Amino acid sequence: MRRLLVAEDEELARRELETTVPWERWGYMLVGAAEDGAQAWDLIVERRAEVVVTDIRMPGLDGMSLMRKAGNELEPSARPLFIIVSGHADFEYAREAVRLGAFDYLIKPIDDAELEDAMRRAARRADELEHLAGLERAAATDRAFGLLRDLTRDRMIDSGDEYVEAAIADLQDRFVVDLSADSVAERIGISGDHLSRLLKRATGLTFNEYLTRLRMKRAMELLRDPSVRIGEVADLSGYKDARYFSTLFRRVVGMTPSEFRHGRIPQAGGEGRNTDD
Repeated sequence: MRRLLVAEDEELARRELETTVPWERWGYMLVGAAEDGAQAWDLIVERRAEVVVTDIRMPGLDGMSLMRKAGNELEPSARPLFIIVSGHADFEYAREAVRLGAFDYLIKPIDDAELEDAMRRAARRADELEHLAGLERAAATDRAFGLLRDLTRDRMIDSGDEYVEAAIADLQDRFVVDLSADSVAERIGISGDHLSRLLKRATGLTFNEYLTRLRMKRAMELLRDPSVRIGEVADLSGYKDARYFSTLFRRVVGMTPSEFRHGRIPQAGGEGRNTDD
């Protein structure tokens, strides 16, 4: 059953939504009834509501602001579908609701048949979105296994060049610290430019691409442990700036660290168009 939240500041209308509408028959479990937008927001986050039926006018945070906040602050996979309820057949309100991504716009007094139709369509749409998210996670998994296979291949490289092998060993031992081609090259006794050319020839990757792959692999491993906060994942993967880490992770893996974690992929992620950080 889909998790449903209703938000209505008028007590009588709210109680009616809570007690007289056959939500379960339509495939929903009512997880909360908020009396204002601020409470609705807290419940959306806390109870992971998938569909929200909300009045457009509420004190403080109104229905439009609630949608806007969800769009700005929630990961795409965590954003609920919004069904806006209004006492006014106002075209401008309806247009703004559509612009913000409202699934439907209903006029009070709500017709039972219209509400049922909207709720059943919302459930089907939620099913479609869940299916698409599953396909995206599967694609990310495929990319991740490609990344991990490449790293395994690189670990097994017998390049015949002691400098490349020494550089790869150094990178794999120290990738969480601040490294550059010059600093690694200095440790093995050659120039940074020379090392970059040798590494590219042996692995097909630039120095930064190889370093980023190592760090992303470590991040994917850490994200499988829910006790490790995302900020800590960044630091333990070699990135002091958590915001930059999240941006780079999304570019490489195809989803944010939070989406990756909540998707509970066994060992996923992958390389995007550019893994050069």
